[in-house]
Amino acid sequence: MGIVIVEVPEDYLPEIRYVLNVILKEFLGLEYRIEKNSNEKIRLRVAGDILGKSLITENVLFNTPTEKWLKEESLPISPVPQWDVFDDLHEVKLCDKKLPVIYGRELANGRYFKQEGNHLHLGLDIFGSCFFMLARYEEVVLKERDVHERFPAKASLAYKEKFLSRPIVNEYVEVLWMAMKRLWPHLNRKHRNYKVMLTHDVDYPFMVNDQSWNHIIRNVGGDIVLRKDLSLAVSRIVCKIQNNPKFDPVNTFDFIMNLSEKHALQSEFYFMTDHTAGSLDGGNYSIEASFIKALISEVHKRGHIVGFHASYNSYRDPLRTKTEFEKLIAVTKKLGIKQDVWGGRQHYLRWENPITWQSWEDAGLNYDSTLSFADYAGFRTGACYEYPVFNLLARKSLQLREIPLIAMDGTLFGKDYMHLKPEDVLRYVEQLSTLCKKFDGTLVLLWHNSSLTEKWQKNTYRNMLDAIA
Repeated sequence: MGIVIVEVPEDYLPEIRYVLNVILKEFLGLEYRIEKNSNEKIRLRVAGDILGKSLITENVLFNTPTEKWLKEESLPISPVPQWDVFDDLHEVKLCDKKLPVIYGRELANGRYFKQEGNHLHLGLDIFGSCFFMLARYEEVVLKERDVHERFPAKASLAYKEKFLSRPIVNEYVEVLWMAMKRLWPHLNRKHRNYKVMLTHDVDYPFMVNDQSWNHIIRNVGGDIVLRKDLSLAVSRIVCKIQNNPKFDPVNTFDFIMNLSEKHALQSEFYFMTDHTAGSLDGGNYSIEASFIKALISEVHKRGHIVGFHASYNSYRDPLRTKTEFEKLIAVTKKLGIKQDVWGGRQHYLRWENPITWQSWEDAGLNYDSTLSFADYAGFRTGACYEYPVFNLLARKSLQLREIPLIAMDGTLFGKDYMHLKPEDVLRYVEQLSTLCKKFDGTLVLLWHNSSLTEKWQKNTYRNMLDAIA
């Protein structure tokens, strides 16, 4: 017993092919083939099953009339229903006993589950709901944006329906898998392991050199009086006198790499190669500067990853993205650095669906890790697995992979965002880690080198890695 046969309707074939590939092959590691049918539902069988067992899932999103596709009329209706899954699949692995139903419909028995003999029927539209989250469907439909032209968490279905803090796509995959195991107990899935992926956007590799003495004296006063951190005050003064970025307070790269190595982790450092928006693009450093090149070489030498940090104004500009990435490749090539895979993140988490993904694909990048909301940490894509992405407007699968960012330091601490205390940050990140562990997923964190200048910041980061790594 082996290959899964999936009978699907002919409408929305590119979208259905994509989501079947992600769920069945990428996530579960199952071989499958698609057969077209005239039924509006999606039906799964297994080749060689002489008993003719079948699993049917409702198909709501991919039955949307074409004139309503990518229109508000096709969005889920709030409040979404809640399915008490344990009443039907007690063995399934979930974050909570009640599962939000993004798309689906109750069956004739008034439930989302029905099993009769060799046939099992799910009222949950698993494939449409997963597609909605992974392809970021609502972000093409809805026009709400924040001051940096980003789609805000508070506009998302996940935030409104209170499931942003749970990887709902992973939960849907578990429901599908348990239903399949009920019918075909000898099926085996891909083995996974929990991982922590530490990433660091290098916005400010140094700060003091660019500041006037008046500015530095004011900061020193704040270090002593407000922050009560004499060592920070001293480092500012020494750095200015020596005119050497090695002593800069934001030069915390050794601290980061030492901690990563202590926990047998690789850190990824994403460097900017152009500054298109003045101060919004952080420190105006040159990728060609001797200090930056020495830093890149040291990162590589110590076994960590060099990556790409696209500038503030690049997220809708394919040519700018390509040009900036080519600068990084040119510099690393001169330094003798070879990496088989290249990825990174957009500055300020500015991302537009689907042009940013397409720009990264066309530029030759292999993966992106931008997709977390700036205003609220959690599972923007609903998943803690990496996956290939989909261009909703061109209706095609891309080679580019998304490795979803789960939490950023600025989101957790920022006064305009979650504004958590250090102890609450530790608790919240531990909760996210626990959920990623539950599904053997990847916890991706973004911690800026410039967010580790004060003692309490270093202690928080150190304690966090002790708890999650």
